[in-house]
Amino acid sequence: MNRLRISQWLPPLLLACVGCTGLVGSSEEETPRDSVTEVEPGGTYVEPTTVLDSGRVVLRRLNRTEYDNTMRDLLGSTLNLARKTPFAADDVEDYFDTLGNTLVMSLLLAEQMDKAASTLIEELMGREASDPWRNRILTCEPSESTFDRCATEVLSGFMKNAYRRPVTADEVQARVDLGRSVLRSSGDPSVALSAALKSVLLSPHFLYRVELGDPGSPAATPLSDYELASRLSYFLWASMPDQELLDAAAAGQLSAAGPELTAQVERMLADEKAEGLIESFAGQWLSTREAPSYVAEAALFPDYDDELRLSLPQETNLFFKALIDERQPLTTLLLSDFTFVNDRLARHYGLPPVGDGFERVSLSGSPRIGILSHASVLAVTSHPNRTSAVKRAEWVLERLLCDPPPPAPAMIPPIKEELPPGLTFREELEAHRASPACAGCHKVMDPIGFALENFDATGAFRTMDNGAPVDASGQLADGTPLAGHEDLAAAIANDEDYAVCVAKHLLTFAVGRSFSAKEAKAYAAGIGVAMKDATWPEFIHAIVQSEAFRTRRGEAQ
Repeated sequence: MNRLRISQWLPPLLLACVGCTGLVGSSEEETPRDSVTEVEPGGTYVEPTTVLDSGRVVLRRLNRTEYDNTMRDLLGSTLNLARKTPFAADDVEDYFDTLGNTLVMSLLLAEQMDKAASTLIEELMGREASDPWRNRILTCEPSESTFDRCATEVLSGFMKNAYRRPVTADEVQARVDLGRSVLRSSGDPSVALSAALKSVLLSPHFLYRVELGDPGSPAATPLSDYELASRLSYFLWASMPDQELLDAAAAGQLSAAGPELTAQVERMLADEKAEGLIESFAGQWLSTREAPSYVAEAALFPDYDDELRLSLPQETNLFFKALIDERQPLTTLLLSDFTFVNDRLARHYGLPPVGDGFERVSLSGSPRIGILSHASVLAVTSHPNRTSAVKRAEWVLERLLCDPPPPAPAMIPPIKEELPPGLTFREELEAHRASPACAGCHKVMDPIGFALENFDATGAFRTMDNGAPVDASGQLADGTPLAGHEDLAAAIANDEDYAVCVAKHLLTFAVGRSFSAKEAKAYAAGIGVAMKDATWPEFIHAIVQSEAFRTRRGEAQ
């Protein structure tokens, strides 16, 4: 029997959150969840089908990545229980798992969190006496006679870090009282302190990112310094604030949106914990999280092995990190002449061998350019047996231009999966496009998808398809001619909607609510330079300095 399983002591804490969508203390109805499509076992992608409130950010539960990262920075734990156990999948809306209205608390998740909290506290209590994390948290050893004093000392510091804000004496005393009740029944001060610590990890003040602003105000009001510190750290690190950020909050240096806030962003982007931004933001926006799940048909693509499959997201993540570290302009995402490969990926790309691990390499003289030639993107937008011009075009329109195509009409006949030699899927799709019901969308989408046809379903470059030459040419709906993927990349880089779309995705991820492109353009306008000429760090600074990031509105108007 797990001696830390104390659910009977905690009914008001975690179980009270079951079914919560973040609309705590509000009569506001939950956004309708139509158009739901499965994206992973237990998870759903939810397309917003109503006009979302323009200023309302609902209470957000820590998602699985944030939970594990927070446990790393709070307890020094590397168990990653939320992702390895795993917890019930987080729902995704507008491509991200950071939106409060989808981060619900189910009974299953509550039970998983209860078990995880027991495991994490047991791990902490079982560490060697010399362990720095143990000594940082357990600043005294309780006895039966000194329990209240020691528990108060330990919990005061622990709760401040766990709740990411100062705590009141009453809040601490409630946890001490819980520990005292366990001490009376167990007779073991260590078990009692463990129970109190576990209760902190099951509190809504830990599991949710509480942002009150002015709950009664229909107008946007500034977040407190501590609320802003949490919003900033979960944006850039996908984790809790560190001590320096909490100290800046205590000094009131963040809410002024001045040089101190700018300096904190620079410091945080340079920290290794900024990997959280890469994995969480780029991982979802650029689909690198999905890449390891793509499996090509072995009979058709015998060279696509596990080593290659697992290399795909690493290339794109390292590439995106370089865009930030090197202060590259937004357009470098599309037009870069460099990437990162290991030896297996270099072989797949037809590049010279590299040493152990990933290395930065030049793409000069190769047919590759920018993100559109990354095998991670090309694979997740393909079928297991062939490329998909439709899926690739849809990805470009949604992720890079924020202009998703409408749903396909019902009763559209499927494309043939078996073609005679010499017939390409492009030719089959063009025949499919002859249907009047399909022609409108395919006129826009097909040239985009066809421009990427020189890359097969695994992202390998090719000049032949099913025994016939690949034709990657086309013409965009506005008349722009395309000879292939390089022209497509240039066309997107020159489209003013690209920068606006980047702003929309960054705001959605960082703030935790959906934004329209018009809103995003207005909020990002304070960047100080033309949006299309901005660097990635400049764009991130503009998001942090924006009113949308620094404020929260109370009750809906």
